[in-house]
Amino acid sequence: MIHSVLFATLAMLFLAASTEQQVPLDSPATSRPVSAQLSQLSAVDPTGRGALLSAFGDPSMFIGKFPYAFSPEQLQAGVNATVDPAITNPILGNNPAVNGSFKIVGNTGAIAGHSIPFSNDLVLFLIRPNPRLDFGGPTTDIPTENYLLVDNGTRVESAAFYNLTDNTFKPFHIAEGALCSGHALLPDGSALIGGGMMVGMDAPYFQVGYQAVRVVDGINQNYSVVNEFPTGRWYPSVATLPDGNMLVVGGAQIEMIGWGTSQSPFGEGTPEDGSSTSTVQCTGYAGNQPSDPSYSTPTYAVFDSTTYRLSRQLTLSILLETWPINTYPFVTVLPSGSVLIIAGNQMEALFMPAEGASADNAIGSLPTLPYPVNFPQQGSMVLLPLEGPNYDTQVMIAGGSSEYCATAMSPASSMSLYVDVTPGANHSVVQEQMAFPRVMGDAVLLPDGTVFLCNGAQVGVGGGSGYGFSVANEATTIAEIYDPTKALGQRWSTVADSQIWRMYHSSAFLTSNAEVFIGGSETTAEYRAQIYTPSYLQNGKPRPYITSAPSSIDYNVGFSVGFSNTTSLDRVVLNRLASSTHGNHFDQRQIVLGCSTTGFSSSCLSPPNSSVAPPGQYQLFASFQGVPSKASIVTLNMAANTTDVDGNFGSGLPAAPSEATTSTPSIATTG
Repeated sequence: MIHSVLFATLAMLFLAASTEQQVPLDSPATSRPVSAQLSQLSAVDPTGRGALLSAFGDPSMFIGKFPYAFSPEQLQAGVNATVDPAITNPILGNNPAVNGSFKIVGNTGAIAGHSIPFSNDLVLFLIRPNPRLDFGGPTTDIPTENYLLVDNGTRVESAAFYNLTDNTFKPFHIAEGALCSGHALLPDGSALIGGGMMVGMDAPYFQVGYQAVRVVDGINQNYSVVNEFPTGRWYPSVATLPDGNMLVVGGAQIEMIGWGTSQSPFGEGTPEDGSSTSTVQCTGYAGNQPSDPSYSTPTYAVFDSTTYRLSRQLTLSILLETWPINTYPFVTVLPSGSVLIIAGNQMEALFMPAEGASADNAIGSLPTLPYPVNFPQQGSMVLLPLEGPNYDTQVMIAGGSSEYCATAMSPASSMSLYVDVTPGANHSVVQEQMAFPRVMGDAVLLPDGTVFLCNGAQVGVGGGSGYGFSVANEATTIAEIYDPTKALGQRWSTVADSQIWRMYHSSAFLTSNAEVFIGGSETTAEYRAQIYTPSYLQNGKPRPYITSAPSSIDYNVGFSVGFSNTTSLDRVVLNRLASSTHGNHFDQRQIVLGCSTTGFSSSCLSPPNSSVAPPGQYQLFASFQGVPSKASIVTLNMAANTTDVDGNFGSGLPAAPSEATTSTPSIATTG
């Protein structure tokens, strides 16, 4: 999202030189003529709200020193996904029963830069309001039929609701620009979308949105602005707290993408051994000064999920210390009730009620990572499966940039970082070798407890100003699987190849069918939707069917799961419905339930408290011999008496231990 003027200048400088070095992308698709005209769209959609029925072919790639660009001739429009036979052919790995397979299933309507799945198999996709908008309508360098046109072709929409059951979509309008917002499902199943763009386009149809707090109803497909942040939040993170209120952390008020120095912050040490924690000032390409505090939003706030009120904003020292490589910080609730924050190359566990943060002294000091892992040098973090009785807690961060102040020419990291954050554990960072370097990847937690990693680039950082402009290059299309049950250092393996470049503004999430939906890549104007079907659904083993399960449960109570088609069950899990953007999968977690099976019924015990599993909607998967069922949606009920944003404790939120409330080594608060 570097300023458009900067990109326009750079594009003019490099386009001519780079066209002589054209390189085909993987397996180029057969060129398809641009055939969908506005009149045809009107015929398909007689209401005049035209649907985007074309999908882009694989673009050619330019090798350039900085951003690369695509000319109009190289953007090959596809045909209607519902009738084109080529679009439904599966893309297989070497052996689908071992590696799984990818399949193109349709068209996302709006580029899936943000994905917010709801419990009814509808997904909200968000992208910027036409990144090549001429403030009066579409420019002519990309055919208009490749836009999501609405209002009889006079406007370009930036969001769409996608139906996973039939792979169709319809436009959806959010006036307050929600690109680069943070979002998660509220306990009642609606979605909180906080912050977004600081740039308005074609106002008032699209407005500046980085102070807006919105709630989206995925059932009735509408939304409202319910509050406003006092300062802008561009690239914030969101998490559900144990009391059911929503934590909003960090963000920025101005763009900081790419850095003007590659100086190492590690002194005599190296990034690998992490022997030094000295810092370095990274200067933005656009001439911004990261030291200016007005550019940062180094605060957190609590959003009351019932009244929609906001607490006051409180400053976090970890965000001050790690600016500017700390937007979209990784935030997840731990079984102790504290919140793990990973910002830049720093980690802290903090209790974070509305009245002020305090350290989780039971966990203690956490390590310094070898390099920053947040946007724009983004890796993808996952909380590994939680299982009782102890609920030992480990996190894994896949990829990112291999340099501290990374640039568009910096190699991506081919390492993952593993840290055990269980109280009393050895918190040292364990680096594990992946098959490919990957920045801007997406790590999705599967029902069998493994982690599926897809998307991303091998060179550069996150960022870009729309179609054809990027500060990353050389996509990583082959997916990988991380198996936490194997020995450290032996956990990664490669699976199928998607054969589609998905870089900046891509996303992925777990579906109710135990598959992974993959979409997006604004850089390459990618509208094709893919499903990755894991090997566990293609190995010939029988699949359990859930015949009965509760729709809602309380904590620490027994409940039954009925099943058929298999002789038993050996794993029952709750996977949180998690939204996705910029490598961040908000609220993603899996709880392994204790169950015993008799006949065709399993008696299970729900999670013990809301710190292990914050209230809200989960996908319940029942598995046998590694094969999961389709999900049944289960709501973990929010406690009746919760903490409101004025900081009055209720029964729903565990208070910090007394020693933690007086120890605040890295917290500064402001009114």
